[in-house]
Amino acid sequence: MRKTTRNQQIHDYVTQKFKSQKTSNPKHPFCINYINLKRGNKSLSNTILLIYNSMACHNHSKINKKGYEHYVEVVFAGLHQPSKEIDSNLFKILKAFLKRFKVHSIDMACDFDYQGRLKDLLRQTSTLMDYAMKGARIRNEGDSLYINETISTQGLKRILLYDKYKKQTLYHKENIHPELVDWKRLEITLQIRERFFKWIESDGLNGGIDLLNDMSMKMGIRSIVGLEVEVLSKQIRKLKDLRRAISFKAWAKVPIKNKKK
Repeated sequence: MRKTTRNQQIHDYVTQKFKSQKTSNPKHPFCINYINLKRGNKSLSNTILLIYNSMACHNHSKINKKGYEHYVEVVFAGLHQPSKEIDSNLFKILKAFLKRFKVHSIDMACDFDYQGRLKDLLRQTSTLMDYAMKGARIRNEGDSLYINETISTQGLKRILLYDKYKKQTLYHKENIHPELVDWKRLEITLQIRERFFKWIESDGLNGGIDLLNDMSMKMGIRSIVGLEVEVLSKQIRKLKDLRRAISFKAWAKVPIKNKKK
């Protein structure tokens, strides 16, 4: 287990992602550590984040009348990144957690091509505000647009729209195939608070897909037939049966042997 300060990419991610979860209790300081599952790995993929004394943990402790440090938030990030291969051990560990603990929240995303700035896309449609609370604003941070004050449809907690190509090439310093230069991503966070497989059986997953379908259709970033869910389906099948020969390859990244000298 390591401090996130030892890995710049992970440290930058958690600083941004969980800044709203920081607590001010000096006796129980907010802290994030991580476990690396793949030797030499420097990205979020193939890592497990452990968050101590977050606001979510403290609130859960108060509700259940436990000490502040009774609960720890465990985050599996980057479960599917087209520029990174996912280690099979990650799914084994994840399934063990899913069988024993409830899931607090989950991120779902769809990728699309768009030639232009994300600001222009929102200016043309303004559809994401249909899912925002009255008075909410779209926050702009670099090439990312956030809406954190959302209407709780299907447990919706956050909407994120960003330039995936720029993030992977400029921020993560990855050599992505040039034909993916218009790669953008729409991501939502859903609050679950129940067992993952029970959530799937109760149509929670389909509700999340419907929500993404609705957003992407209104924004004009998908075809009329709906979103492709092949990768999501493979993830679920893998989690249900680890014996399945399913792998997730880094298809978006230019292989080292193909790099120009």
